[in-house]
Amino acid sequence: MTPSFELVPEVLRDVPVFPLPGTVLLPRTMISLHVFEPRYREMMESCIEGSRLLAVAMYDEDGAPDAHGRPAIHPVAGIGALRRSAKLPDGRYNIVVEGLARVDISEEHPPTRVFRRATARVLEDVIADDSAALARSIASLRALCTRALTKSDGEDDGELLEGLANVSEPSALADLVAAAAVRDSIDRQRVLAEPNVLERLELVSGALGALLLTNDAQSAPESFGWGITTGEA
Repeated sequence: MTPSFELVPEVLRDVPVFPLPGTVLLPRTMISLHVFEPRYREMMESCIEGSRLLAVAMYDEDGAPDAHGRPAIHPVAGIGALRRSAKLPDGRYNIVVEGLARVDISEEHPPTRVFRRATARVLEDVIADDSAALARSIASLRALCTRALTKSDGEDDGELLEGLANVSEPSALADLVAAAAVRDSIDRQRVLAEPNVLERLELVSGALGALLLTNDAQSAPESFGWGITTGEA
């Protein structure tokens, strides 16, 4: 049975923060990571022994270091559950993290450990009052997904299209499409940081539409990268 994870206040008061370049963890999606730096190995040990929750935060390349000299990170991160972890003989880890929610991690703790920690505040979805506008945005995004998959040469695109057709929750649709098809990490970070579901749908549609226009101009159909995000740290 897959364990459930409660984002309760006593857990959220002290969450390990995993800063990564160009990596965004959106709710309802998975990322796989290869962990090799000693400080992050220690973080993995603490995470496994503790709540198995961690916040994945993207470095802010335009931001200034904090008061302790730590590199800038975006204040909105994805909090995730450590679903799988395999410790290798030399101490490295291969892990899979499942995104659970958006969190504000601007309240970081002082550097008393080798890895960063923060108090995480869950950012709830804001649902638009305009149901007609929401329906139009959903239809527009679904149409763009169909067009993208038609152009893609991925073998599993038919199954993915069917899966997206069965996603009824607007928030989930926006997050899943963003994780699968939006390539630019800054665009994905904007999607993560947007609590308003209608505006989030429009952000994803805009990013996917721009990608399709670029591909059309280049006349080079490509696979749209539907699948799990991977990285190293």
